[in-house]
Formats: sequence, C-alpha cells, structure tokens
Amino acid sequence: MSHPGALATLVRLRWLSVAGQALAIAGVPLALPLHLPWPPMAAGVAALLAFNLWARRRAGAASPAAVLGHLAVDIAVLAWQLYWSGGPANPFVSLFIVPIALATSLLPARGVLATAALAVLAYSLLWLGHQPLPHVHGEFDLHLFGMWLNFLLTAAVLAFFGTRIAAELARQRAALAAERERGARDEGLMAVATLAAGAAHALNTPLATLSVVLSDLRDGVAGLDRESLQDDLALMAAQVDACRSAVGQLVSDARADAGSVPPSRLDARLGQALARWQLLRPGFEARLDVADDAAALPVTADRGFDYLVLNLLDNAADASRSAGSDRVALRVRRRGDVLALAFLDEGPGLAESPPGFRSDKPGGLGLGFALATRVCEQHGGALAPVPGGVEATLSVARLGQGA
Repeated sequence: MSHPGALATLVRLRWLSVAGQALAIAGVPLALPLHLPWPPMAAGVAALLAFNLWARRRAGAASPAAVLGHLAVDIAVLAWQLYWSGGPANPFVSLFIVPIALATSLLPARGVLATAALAVLAYSLLWLGHQPLPHVHGEFDLHLFGMWLNFLLTAAVLAFFGTRIAAELARQRAALAAERERGARDEGLMAVATLAAGAAHALNTPLATLSVVLSDLRDGVAGLDRESLQDDLALMAAQVDACRSAVGQLVSDARADAGSVPPSRLDARLGQALARWQLLRPGFEARLDVADDAAALPVTADRGFDYLVLNLLDNAADASRSAGSDRVALRVRRRGDVLALAFLDEGPGLAESPPGFRSDKPGGLGLGFALATRVCEQHGGALAPVPGGVEATLSVARLGQGA
C-alpha cells in the first residue's frame, strides 16, 4: 500500500507544474529573444491539465501501481516539454529528479527503482533527439539563472519531502515503541492470567473430589466400617494437601521470577508433572511414553507448560471415566523442530477443540482447553484433536528458551 494521500499530493503538485509550464511558455518569449514552439508545448500543458482534472476526481486511496502510473505521466510530459525546448541543454532538465524524490516518499523500493528507471530513460532519449534552441549570444547569465532556479525548485521539493519522510519515520518509531511496550505489558498480564488459570484449574480437581467424598460420607457415614472411613479420610487429606500445594505454587510463581523454573530434561519435567497429577487423580493409571530423541530435550518453559500437561491429563481422565476406564497415556514424539504431546484416553474423543471458558463437564470451569490453547500458542504451537485424544504441538526452540 502507498501513502494514503499519495494521489492528492501529486494532484496538488501537478497544479503547480501546470501553472509553471504555462507561465514559462507565455513569459519566456517576452523576456528573451527566443521563439519557443508554443503549439506542441501548449498541447503538453493542456494534456497535463486534462489528466489532473481527471485524477482529482479519483484522488482517494490508491495502489503503488496507480501512483507509479501518475509519476510516469509526469515524467512523460516533462520529457515532451524538454524535447521542444533544447533537450538536455535546457537548465530545467534536472527536474527529472523531482518524480524520483516523490517516489521515495510515496512508493516502496520497487516503485522507486521503476520511477528512477523511467526518468533515466526519458533523459537518455533526449540525447538521441530534441529540438535545439537558438543560442542567445552574450546572455549566458540567463542560462546560469535558469540553472539556479532549477536547483532552487529541486531543493525545495527534496527538503519538503525529506522532512515528511523524517516525520513519518519518527511517527513509525514511536508507534513501534508503544506497540512493544504494550506487547510487553500484555505478555506480563497473560503470564499472570496463565498462572491464575492454572492454579484455579488445579484447585478445582481436588475440590471436586472432596465434594464427592463429603457427599458420600454425609449420605452413608452410618453404614461405613472403620477401614472405609479411614480410606475416605486419607483421600480427603491428600486432596487438601493438593489444594495447599496449588496455592503454594501460585504464590511461588508470583514472585519476581514469575513462573520461571530451572532448566531440566523433558522426560524429568514430564515425570514430575505426571507424579503431581497422580496425587490429584489417584484412581487413574497413567502411562508416559517419551521417544528417545525427545527425552533429553532441555526445557526452561514456565509453569504454564506444567499446567498444560495437568489440564490435558485431566481431560483425558474424564473422557476415559465416561467410558468406564481408568487408563490414560501421554505419548511424546519429536517431529523436527516440533514437539508433539498426545494425551490419549479411552473415551469417545473430540470432534474439535471446545472454545475457551466453556465446559460441558459438571462443575467444570471451562479453563482447561482455554489455558492449554494459550500455552500452545505461546510456545509456537497449537492444540488439535487426534484419534484417541488431543495433541499439543510446541516449538522445541521455544521450550528451551522459556517461550
């Protein structure tokens, strides 16, 4: 895309060109003993005037090709006027610089090169043929004056557009700096939100278990034997410890190093996450299968990676339970620069990833997939359903750089 006001700028400058050319054609014969071929030169002014009247009605947003077309017309008319007024000997031949200067402000690099090529071609053709002007003996100072005036016009145009370019670059630098600052601020907020969402999801599982156990105790405590009661109380204590651990982890992650963890091997990091998950879901059998070429990968990703594993294991466990099974699996494979974590269950599977913050599970918060999707995107990957479960893909490089 070109500058939004490119055509309007060219139309305004073209009015000055029309006025200047008309004044030169009418005034030069009065001031100098020169006989310009005014019919073809007046025709050039008329053509430029007609083109500008047409262009004024279409001076809205335009593509770079349209702007280049306008500059090509200006170059062609200038070459036409110079052809009838001395060709390369005309002191105003340097005005070919003006379209190039305009192109640097209004067009991308290819457009600037194309404009420069057209200007050079037009200038070169003037050497092959033009209408020479008769020499006015003893009036060389007038030629020098024409050169000075040409330099003045060229310098004015270059200065005007040079300041515009500088102002535009300054504006873009300021906008880029503001965008970077906003991005850093948003990234910090998202990191906090990820930690909070992960902790909320981690707390919800043991709290749901506690709710079920308490309901069972309330409904049937009189008929329970001591051994069954001890088992239920032990399960409740384990779930309370899991809640305390989740809260403690959230407090730890909220310190100055917000969520950062020391580097470790991928298999060790996944093993720790799986052990933590087994405390939350003790009734399930989980199998970890990490390929040899992925096991030793260094991982410095923040706690969001752990929450990704916990949340998707939770979803796999719920899917397996709905099918009457207590088995889940985590299969890890490396595919070049991508790490694929498949969370497999024995349930019906998903047709598609559910939208964030909506859950079809009783008591669910809707955070699991939303958090998992966010973590995958943060680590250069995605979340998608696969046969038998869901698969999270992550960039190997980002896992090793803390995202």
